[in-house]
Amino acid sequence: MQILMPFVTGQRVGDYEIVRVLGTGGLGEVYEVRHAISQRAEAMKVLLPDRRAGAEIGERFRREIQMLGTLSHPHIASLHNAFYHDGQLIMVMELVSGETLRSKAVRTLLSVPLVLRYARQILSALDYAHQRGVVHRDIKPSNIMVTTEDEVKLLDFGIAISDRSVELTAPGFVVGSISYLSPEQISGDKATARSDIYAVGVTLYEVLTGRLPVGGTSNFGIMRAHLTEQPLPPIELNPRLPAALSGTILKALEKKPEDRFTSAQEFLAALNASSGSGIEDIYSMPTSMLPVAGSSGERAQSSVGQPAGSGAQEFPIGEITKKLAIYIGPIASVLVRKLAARCTDLNQLYKEAAAHIPSEADRQRFLQSRRT
Repeated sequence: MQILMPFVTGQRVGDYEIVRVLGTGGLGEVYEVRHAISQRAEAMKVLLPDRRAGAEIGERFRREIQMLGTLSHPHIASLHNAFYHDGQLIMVMELVSGETLRSKAVRTLLSVPLVLRYARQILSALDYAHQRGVVHRDIKPSNIMVTTEDEVKLLDFGIAISDRSVELTAPGFVVGSISYLSPEQISGDKATARSDIYAVGVTLYEVLTGRLPVGGTSNFGIMRAHLTEQPLPPIELNPRLPAALSGTILKALEKKPEDRFTSAQEFLAALNASSGSGIEDIYSMPTSMLPVAGSSGERAQSSVGQPAGSGAQEFPIGEITKKLAIYIGPIASVLVRKLAARCTDLNQLYKEAAAHIPSEADRQRFLQSRRT
């Protein structure tokens, strides 16, 4: 029986020369390779020698290649080629230069606007994949590459599923990384687009707070926590987070899939709403410039001490702040004052304030409160 060994530097595999090992995971190895004719640097993925005989592992690898062949998106690492070498299936992909989001988050403190920029790219890629029936199932910081151009690339569709493929995992078994698994995956149910949304929520929570939303001392403890423990609001761990963003992340982490965002596109819209209308500017202001909440009868003032809006309009700042704080927390005081400085009437102020509430149902309740 032929013993298959790992490839070595300088070895020729098809039209590619092995340059170096990039990494080794649970199932496969990834090499940097150079095409003999074009001289283009690419990434080559192969199964580990002791994994090549497993029928299920081989089928997963084949499906990963086929699924990637259907996807073409700027934030998904693209498939370049696939072929057999000595009976071994080889995948050749775009070589992504940079570092994983996990590595970058450990190495440096990432700003909220930068993390939101990455999140938008991740969700854009997932929205594209989901619309084509593909669920990633293993979203986590180590499967998100940040390029040298500061762009995101989703990696590793090795356990992804398609709505056109037969599930390889037996009922009751789970696949994926325990810390990022959705409750329904832990329960043995089929993963859906909302499972990816949960994993993105875990990823954002971790990158923005430095902690996972749930934890445990064993895999069993972590899984039980996903099913039963409510995470602390991210803003309690990182007070510089916009409260609306904190609420948006918590909605992505709801235990029941139906309570989360219906799609990556809806999650993306909520992120934009929770960070839009200058809220990032608020958090870059010196503390001395932040307004202090006052009584319900005070008049809105701009940052230079002039009346808000047209100069004659008076808004019940305290009243609006109390109503909005129910949904987004203490940041309501800062946000209402900033919005009041540019709104010309009360209706406009309520509408712009409502845009910062993640839930559509809560937005309608807030708008309705104006008439009560």
